[in-house]
Amino acid sequence: MIKDIYSFWNIDERYAVADQFTGYEDLYHEFDKYTKQSYEADAESTIDAVFNLYRNRGIIPIDYYTEAGLAQAIRDFAGTKYNTVKGDTIGLGNNQGQKINRFVFTNMMTAEPKGRGSNSLRDRFENDNKLRRAIRICFEFRDGNRLVYPTAVRRSLELVTGENIQNFKPQNARAIVEHLCPVMWGRVYDYSAGYGGRLLGITSSNMRYQYIGVDPNTETVERLEYMNSLLDNPGTIVQSVSEDYEPEDIDCAFSSPPYFNLEKYSDEETQCMVRYTTLDQWFDGYVEPTIRQIHNGLNGGGLFATNIADYKTPKEEFAVCDRWIALAEKVGFKYQGMIKMLLNTRPGVGNDKLAGREKYEGVYVFEKR
Repeated sequence: MIKDIYSFWNIDERYAVADQFTGYEDLYHEFDKYTKQSYEADAESTIDAVFNLYRNRGIIPIDYYTEAGLAQAIRDFAGTKYNTVKGDTIGLGNNQGQKINRFVFTNMMTAEPKGRGSNSLRDRFENDNKLRRAIRICFEFRDGNRLVYPTAVRRSLELVTGENIQNFKPQNARAIVEHLCPVMWGRVYDYSAGYGGRLLGITSSNMRYQYIGVDPNTETVERLEYMNSLLDNPGTIVQSVSEDYEPEDIDCAFSSPPYFNLEKYSDEETQCMVRYTTLDQWFDGYVEPTIRQIHNGLNGGGLFATNIADYKTPKEEFAVCDRWIALAEKVGFKYQGMIKMLLNTRPGVGNDKLAGREKYEGVYVFEKR
């Protein structure tokens, strides 16, 4: 699997100078030459120089691993500190593990947000104009040293045009499940396993949960199984659709399911936005059967939680939260409330209008009656 991952990222093994690497280590001394002062003195020449360093090397600026390095990073992740759910809120500052999933789940780079075609990190890096804009952002909105190191350029590329396909933060997954299911060796069902954030976070908990993850996407399941093989507390990965899969004896169900047509993951017939082409069909064919399967498999008093949100596409608005709550109550759940996952705001002009306001996503929690 590691060879397939390297092939996707176009990694020449000669740049694997450590178990965790960026492919630019030998150029760090060149990046150090380009500072706020050099940018202010001659912005365009400075951008050109940095652009040429990245374009000539041609490696997308993320963290890469050898297989031994990946296994060690997973072990290290299990020992990192993380935020807990306090009251009804989980705060910021819990991005550990994202590098691991970004590297392994290469198909995050081919998924399409809001029907606009792929606008992935790789697409942006390979677009000259977008790479230049990202470099400009590094100088305009960052301070200190290492302004154009790979981590800084990667973060800036994420701010350049359009939406990013987001992976659920592993540390949030661990904290939320520990809050919902304080049961040692509890069985936790992830009904839309996705890009491994919940697999990594939940299996790393000291509660030693038994994780069961279901996903229909063939490539995603291959990556989930690979990551699972490296875990100290491996779970169970099942390729199936959640509307058909029958979980048994579960203590908690938690996931971040697809938002109907917000993101296109593949053209496989099992993908819910391929199966169900209208919102009504999606609720009838995907959401309600999934919730019923969870209700049937959940132990009495167990909790079911879902991370969903109302959203807009360029052509339409989709209100899903209230309808999801009503449907869960119809099936037999009692709505318990929402956990707020606080979000960062983008730097730049116009964010003053967010002053004094929280930005968050909701995790809606239900109890089996």
